[in-house]
Amino acid sequence: MSSVYRSVAAWRHAIESMLSLGRQLSDPQWAAPTECPKWTVKDVYAHLIGGEWWMIEGHPLPEQGIDSWAAEPVLARRDATPAAIMDELREVYERRRVELDRGGIDPEQPAYLATGRAATLDLLLRNRVVDAWVHEQDVRRAVGRPGNLASPGAAIAGDLFVAAFPRIVAKSAGAPPGSTVRLTTTGEVSVAVAVAVDQTGRGSLVAPGQPALAHLTMGWEAYTRLSCGRGARADYEVRITGDRALAERVLANLATTP
Repeated sequence: MSSVYRSVAAWRHAIESMLSLGRQLSDPQWAAPTECPKWTVKDVYAHLIGGEWWMIEGHPLPEQGIDSWAAEPVLARRDATPAAIMDELREVYERRRVELDRGGIDPEQPAYLATGRAATLDLLLRNRVVDAWVHEQDVRRAVGRPGNLASPGAAIAGDLFVAAFPRIVAKSAGAPPGSTVRLTTTGEVSVAVAVAVDQTGRGSLVAPGQPALAHLTMGWEAYTRLSCGRGARADYEVRITGDRALAERVLANLATTP
């Protein structure tokens, strides 16, 4: 399966999971706070709806920046009932599904991400999957209904988080030239990667077998939550071998989502 159609399948799974989950929520659960600051469960659904309408509209460059792009759909639906939110999510999902089912998607088509970064349609679709899956996990934690930690969306999220790891190690955490940092996750999704920093300070993914200056091992959910800026470092159990100070700098810089 091509990258684009893998993303489409994962997106469908994530949105359908949100629809299924929403049908099971009580009014108090819709009003429950999430780990997204000032957002309730209903607000998270409203944010997703806004993102899907943006895609239908041709995903134009967010002129006012990502903060406004993310917040406007939430503010516009603050007075909406949970039933109205569910109806709108079903509506926008069906329109997007029909659009995507027509096929003919050009993965190299120029596009803008919600951050304003120029990208390809392929990367934009993967980012939409991650947004849906991450917010599904926000809702699940808020209402105490864990699940889908190894879903198709989880796999795509892991790919994007790992793709950012060289920059995090080399630039954000400042690993010294000539060093290697390893990352291992356990649980629902296994990740085993390493980043080597060359003499110019540039990091790149390498086979994880070589000796590492620092090695971080944690559960898959902990890795995804840290990669999304959820919770604090003290909330997670991470086994560190080697240079602890460097490892802690890596952990402090894992967040890649806006």
